[in-house]
Parts: sequence; C-alpha cells; structure tokens
Amino acid sequence: MFDIFSLKQWVKKHFALRDILIILALLVTYLATRLINLDNFPIFTDEGIYIHWSKVAWKDAAWRFISLTDGKQPLHTWGMIPFLKIFHSNLLLGGRMFSVLAGLVALKGIMLLSYYLFGKKASFFAGLFYIFTPMFMFYDRMALADSAVNAGFIWVLFGSILLVRFLRLDIALMYGITAGVALLTKSSSQLFLGLGALAPILTLHTKNKDHKKSLLNYYVLYFFAALIALVIYNVQRLSPYLHYVAEKNATFVMTLHEFKQAPFSLVFNNLPIIPFYVFSEMGYMLAIFGIIGLIWLYRKDQRLALYFTLWILISYGGIAFMAKVIFPRYLIFFASLLTVCATYLFSERKNERFINGLTALFLISVLYFDFTIMLAPARIPFPPVDRGQYIESFNAGWGIKDMIQYARQQSVVKPVILIGEGNFGVVSDMLDASLAMEDHITVKGYWPLNKADLMANQSELKDHFVYVVFSHREDFTTTADWPMVFIKKYPKPGGTSNYYLYQMVESATTAFGNDHFTQ
Repeated sequence: MFDIFSLKQWVKKHFALRDILIILALLVTYLATRLINLDNFPIFTDEGIYIHWSKVAWKDAAWRFISLTDGKQPLHTWGMIPFLKIFHSNLLLGGRMFSVLAGLVALKGIMLLSYYLFGKKASFFAGLFYIFTPMFMFYDRMALADSAVNAGFIWVLFGSILLVRFLRLDIALMYGITAGVALLTKSSSQLFLGLGALAPILTLHTKNKDHKKSLLNYYVLYFFAALIALVIYNVQRLSPYLHYVAEKNATFVMTLHEFKQAPFSLVFNNLPIIPFYVFSEMGYMLAIFGIIGLIWLYRKDQRLALYFTLWILISYGGIAFMAKVIFPRYLIFFASLLTVCATYLFSERKNERFINGLTALFLISVLYFDFTIMLAPARIPFPPVDRGQYIESFNAGWGIKDMIQYARQQSVVKPVILIGEGNFGVVSDMLDASLAMEDHITVKGYWPLNKADLMANQSELKDHFVYVVFSHREDFTTTADWPMVFIKKYPKPGGTSNYYLYQMVESATTAFGNDHFTQ
C-alpha cells in the first residue's frame, strides 16, 4: 500500500539537507547544460524529418503512425507533439525539448540505479558524470530518438536487476511497461529486453536452497513482462505500415540469411570503430574509469560484474558482426553502462584526495568538448563521421535559420514559397521544421531539382516571393538559363559543402548578367 508519510520518513532517514542540496544542484546544472543555446546548433537533417512527422501527426490523427512509413517506431514522434504545441513559434526548440526531458529521465534512472547498487555517493557521481559526459550532453540537446533510447536502456537494465532480486509481480508489470515503451522508441531496444534473460546470473551460487524455484519464478515473471512489452509494441499494428520496420532494419543490420552467407564480412571493420566512437564521444577518461571500475567490481561482486560484462560483450559482438551501418549515437547505451561502472570505482575509493584528483581529470577531459557543444558548435571535436554528419556535410543546416528569418521578413509583403533541393530530409524538411506555425511560408521539396521544377512554379510569382535553396549543387555553370538570381552563399565548417539561396524571377532574361557566385 502506498503511504506518502512512509516515503517522507524514508527520505528523512536516508538523505540529509546537504544531500538534497546536492541533488538540486545537479538538477539545476543539468537544465543549464541542456537549455543554454539549445536551438543555436544548426538543425540536422534527421531532426527535420522527425519534426515534420510530428507536425503532421499533430494536425492529422490519421497519420499518428507516420514514422512507420520510414520504418521508425512512433514514440519519438508522439513525444515531441506536446512540445511543438508549447513552442509553436520555434519548432526546433520544441523538438529538442523532448530530448531534454528524455535525458532527465535517463539522469534519474542512472542515479537511482547507482544508488541501489553502490550507495548514495555513487549516485551523486553518476549524476555528475551523466551531466558532463559529451555524448549524453549532445544527444540530450538534439531532436533525435537516441536520448530516449538511452533512457529506455537504463530503466530496462534497472528493471531486470530489481525483478531477479525481488521476484514480485508488480515489478514485472512495471518492467514490462518500461520495456514496451522502449520498444516503441527504436528497434535496438529489443536487444535490451533480450539481455534481461541473463539476470538470474545475479543469484547464482547463493545460499538459497530454493534456487531452482527462484529461477523458474524469475522466468515466469520475465516472460509475463515480455508479453506486456510485446502487447504495447503491437499497438503499431493499428497502422498498415508496421512491415516497413523490418525492411528498414535490414538496411542497418544483416539478416540471418546474409549473415550465413558472409559471417565475417563486417566484423573486422566494426570491431575497432565501436570502442573508438564510444571512448571519443565520452571524452576518453570516463570510459577508462568505467573499464577499471568493472575490473574492481569483480573483487566485490562477481555476479554483478559478470552481468554487466555480458551486456557489454554480447552487445559488442552482435553489433560488430551484424551492423551494416554504425554511427556513434547508436552506441550511446555503452556509455551509460561504463558510467555506472565508473561510479563504483569512485564510490569505493576512500582516499578523498585521490577521488578529487580523478574527478578533476574527468572534468578537464570533457571541458573543451562541453564548451563547444554549448557555445561553439563549429569546433566540436567529434570523430570524423559525426563532424561530417552534424557540422560539415549537406546534412548540417548552417544558414537555415538565416534563410527562414529572411523569408519571414519578406512574407510581410506577400507570402513566400521556399523550393528546396531535396524532398525527404535534407534541406526541405529542415526548412519546414524551422518554420513557426504562424509563418506565411510554404516549403516545396524536389529531388532532383531541375529547371522544369522552377518553371512549374513560375505562376506562383504573381502572388508570392519564390526562393530556391540548393543543398547539393556546387557547380552552377549549367544553370545560367534558369530563371533565378543569386542571393547568398552559406559556407560550412570544413569547406566541403555549402548552401545557396536564389530568388526566382519571371525569366532567365531578367536574371541575365547576375553573378551567381558573388557573395
């Protein structure tokens, strides 16, 4: 039976005023590091897609499962809708606010997990590490699903530990609901639920004479929880597009048939990049502390250390052998597990000067990374694959905000149409996601964008300003007879990609003589 007064007494018994102040300080620090300049980082192409989906799902209930048309589970789309309603004049900010909330759920989870396993001191270190680890900070500030995936991972892991230790039906119920919500976030959550089957390792070689009975009871409860999770997952069958999930997964992960044909075709490339991505985006030091902490944990609790090790090794091996495409954000859950292991190292050491030194070393290792994430995004020291995605390539939306502001100013005179080079993601969805709901601006995407597309929109010039945004084209020598004039070039860090803004005119004759390359 729930009793608020008993809860109050428990808090008073276990947490002093100093502890509560530390928790409040961690909360304020988390919010500051996630909210400062939240919409300053240029929109990423996937963010544009997801925010566009959320706008459609918000306005048309028939399309609540729109993300399934691209094989993506719908929870992230649904979760952003309330924030888009609140921040309707800044949809990018609204989309990213959902990730801030998901990160807060992850922060709470990793602190509670560390408290349950290792004590109060470990919980505070877990909060500190989570807040300042660049990998968590970055994805908590992006309108991507990965922050929510990480939160799901932490709570599914925590739930499996609680279930095997207490063998209670109410825990199984909550575990199943948590896993079901995680399954609606991303397909990788299936791995987390599956690894929960290993939890009886935590009770091996106990003195309990009824170990076999406990083992049976666990798996009864575990399969009950898995059934609940699958029921929640199957709400997607309300849409006719669920089959696209399997098709999408096949583009990222080998099918069993493909694996049988060439079982070692991917592993030698994947084995080194997985730890490189995780360690580099964690700032290296915390990941090293996590490995050391896991080794130390073997001395005190071999079963828990073995359970963590199996989660790491099975995930590592499965991804290395099966993953066709790996980006660092797909590996964020490794960072969470290493963070939990690091908290054990810090909580067990009694030498305060030594712990303070390690803490300072961690903070120094992430200081520049964190600074650039919040204040200097062009200089974020990502590994090359992520600098390409988020900062230097056509996927990075440098200049989008400026174009929208320019179009917004022009729309005071008459409505504006923005023609984007790209009709899925890329620039058209990034432009659409950057609009305010009250803007008199329409976005049209074309791929490939050619002269005929512009000519088809010339009739709009009577009542609209029409602008063209090029995201892929760099050679404009073949566009001299297109009816448009150059407005501005938007260069990106690295100098490998640019956006170009043009204005459509009545005819190519009107545009003749304009220098398309003048900035």
